[in-house]
Amino acid sequence: MKRHIQFEPLLIQQLETTQWAVPMHTHDFYELIVVRRGSGFHTINGNRFSYSAGDIFLLGPADHHCFCIEQKSQFCLLSFTESYLAGLLNTRHTIWKHIRNASLYTTQGLTGSLITNPADQQHLDALLTIILTERSPHSPVMASLMGALLNLLERQLTQAQLKALPAKPSNDLIQALVAHIGQHITEPDQLRIEQLAEVFHYSPGHLSTLFKQQVGASLQQYIIQYKLKLVEKRLRLSTLTVSQIADEFGFTDICHLNKLFKRYYRQAPMGYRRGVTAASVVVN
Repeated sequence: MKRHIQFEPLLIQQLETTQWAVPMHTHDFYELIVVRRGSGFHTINGNRFSYSAGDIFLLGPADHHCFCIEQKSQFCLLSFTESYLAGLLNTRHTIWKHIRNASLYTTQGLTGSLITNPADQQHLDALLTIILTERSPHSPVMASLMGALLNLLERQLTQAQLKALPAKPSNDLIQALVAHIGQHITEPDQLRIEQLAEVFHYSPGHLSTLFKQQVGASLQQYIIQYKLKLVEKRLRLSTLTVSQIADEFGFTDICHLNKLFKRYYRQAPMGYRRGVTAASVVVN
């Protein structure tokens, strides 16, 4: 079963389709799926649920799922990492902290639609409309909107659903490893295979093999791709020099960064930045 990986803290997508194109899969992030139109069936962890407009599903990193669409459907997908969720909850002591702590790597107790009340479904749809029009996924406004969304969902969670959550986090090594990499992505010494092996109590060879089996890429490839995705974001959104960006993410020097960036983006960082700037000028 394929495991999808997300580097961005928050991704927001809306799609309308008559056929779900993604086979049964799992991923390393949380996902809220809101059905805005259509009907069919949603299979989560082997359980089959009918869905219709207004339904909302929460998937955890260890959950596996797919849709069988009967009537053309429109979905809004809000995908966010564990660290993004933790950041939203820093100043809030709500049931979501219990969900995160009790099921950090799986939400198998929350497999059905979380909202069935028509009035709350309307409130949710109105909130989503605002979220979809907010241009910056990482702005304070978006954080407030996502917090409001979690508050709305919190009201719907029943005691039965909460009791279904496991008492302790499941022991998902790969998810824990991915979270650790995200927390230390600017600290090269913390990402050496010997250090990771020591933290997770595995031999370097065994840890590397397990990671590649689950993710489909080596640890080194995953870390490089993660860094380059953040480099690409810095080039687009910041005024940092390429040298400063290389230092931030622990590249040996600019030549090292240039070589790796060209391998994945087919051009050097400065060429990429010039292209983004030119495109922005044309649009404006």
